[in-house]
Amino acid sequence: MKEEPRKPLRVRSVGTKLTEAEYAQCERLAARRGLTLSEWCREVLLEAPESPARNREPEVILSEILALRKILINLFYGQAAGEPLSEDRMQELVESADSDKLRKAAERLQAVPTVRSGGASDGDHSESVPRVCGE
Repeated sequence: MKEEPRKPLRVRSVGTKLTEAEYAQCERLAARRGLTLSEWCREVLLEAPESPARNREPEVILSEILALRKILINLFYGQAAGEPLSEDRMQELVESADSDKLRKAAERLQAVPTVRSGGASDGDHSESVPRVCGE
């Protein structure tokens, strides 16, 4: 019978201090994945990128979704109000959506723990483009 190779013993540790809220957040995140706090911390540390640059892919994807949402909301409101859609108006909508999409995505991603704990709502309707004089 062939012997299974032994896993290396974990003999080193890394420690940090957390606030009560931070500790509770880590416990919740670990529980969601069905892991102990130690297992979750180990996974997070070992999965972290080696370079100081953070992974911006989720932020970029969310920014594009938010920009599209803003454009669609404004198109639908304009259509419901009987406003004609000119090429200039469409360009204005796109430029407005693009101008703040990364900032809005960063804000949304930063607010995720607050939203999950019930501290914020998704009732933010500040996506609309301000009306231009003469429209």
